[in-house]
Amino acid sequence: MKQETTYPKLNDLLGGLGNLVPGSADHLPQDDCPEQETSSATEATDDDWELFKRNLASYNFREKKDDRMVCKLDRDLADSLDECDIDRKCRSDIVNAIVRTFITRYIDRLRQYRKSNRSLLDKP
Repeated sequence: MKQETTYPKLNDLLGGLGNLVPGSADHLPQDDCPEQETSSATEATDDDWELFKRNLASYNFREKKDDRMVCKLDRDLADSLDECDIDRKCRSDIVNAIVRTFITRYIDRLRQYRKSNRSLLDKP
């Protein structure tokens, strides 16, 4: 009999990172905001999970990825992700899918933090 694969909840993987974006407390996991309605929190989580799965599916298995940059993860995050087998994807693919999901979800909020590069060449 084929065993059904269960995946961890995206909010569990993110560990409540929604609090890093100002004004996003409404997207924290249910335990942190008990006044939220369960159904709307579940729908948002399911939507986030589906977006994450689509982003993860865009990475091919065991494909060499030359355009990767090094980014250091906290040990507890790396260990937690290494415990997951999500479609046989590597930790880097999972992290990239999580970050893409977060950026896609909060693109409008992230735009306000965009750096404006200032140069002496800009002055008259």
